[in-house]
Amino acid sequence: MYDDVSAQRTKKFIQKLKHTTGQYAGQNFTLQDWQYEKIIKPLYGTLNKDGTRQYRTCLVMLPRKNGKTTLAASIALYHLFADHELGGQIYSAATDRDQASLVFNEAAQMVRTNPFLSARCKIIDSQKRIVNYRTNSFYRAISADVASAHGYNASCVIYDELHAAANRELFDVLSTSMGARKQPLLFIISTAGYDRNSILWEQYSYAKKILKKVVKDKTFLPVVYEATEKDNWEDEKVW
Repeated sequence: MYDDVSAQRTKKFIQKLKHTTGQYAGQNFTLQDWQYEKIIKPLYGTLNKDGTRQYRTCLVMLPRKNGKTTLAASIALYHLFADHELGGQIYSAATDRDQASLVFNEAAQMVRTNPFLSARCKIIDSQKRIVNYRTNSFYRAISADVASAHGYNASCVIYDELHAAANRELFDVLSTSMGARKQPLLFIISTAGYDRNSILWEQYSYAKKILKKVVKDKTFLPVVYEATEKDNWEDEKVW
């Protein structure tokens, strides 16, 4: 079932956050129509009969320069502060430390520019961690090159640029660590890759089967933006 109150609640939280860089720095983050209609609205507004979210996995594939980092950071903060998950463990994951730092740095600066949120947490830059002591929850950025393979009990995992993953160890560890959670979310957001033996290609292929109605999976939300075979790849409008 669809609950507009839940979708609007998520939208309201996200749009109280501020851009931290570029020409929009200091201005509130306004979701673009496609970000709300295709991602936030169905992801947070589609509920099971018991009120929990229907979607447990969301794959978002889109070209570069479409606000990927800002959106990922805002979702991480929503789960840290507004998802009502006691003892929540929110992770943003990437292949290397530099990539993992992008989402964390954005999220940390969003908190610093929001007095309401900054009064309710502690940012530990050295650990790439933000702790919400009121709910005993934390958000942490981790990378495949330094992450431990054990000890996770994730409530939300945001995997950034999955196409760059050299192996599936971190992905599998995180995605299988959510079994004890009532409404976990695996949110994959990535630009396209070239390796058809990669984890991203596996997820993409599954998403395409859902979009083509070959497979029915009510827990997987596919959001795929890509050029069609008829598009001219040399046309910048296609990018």
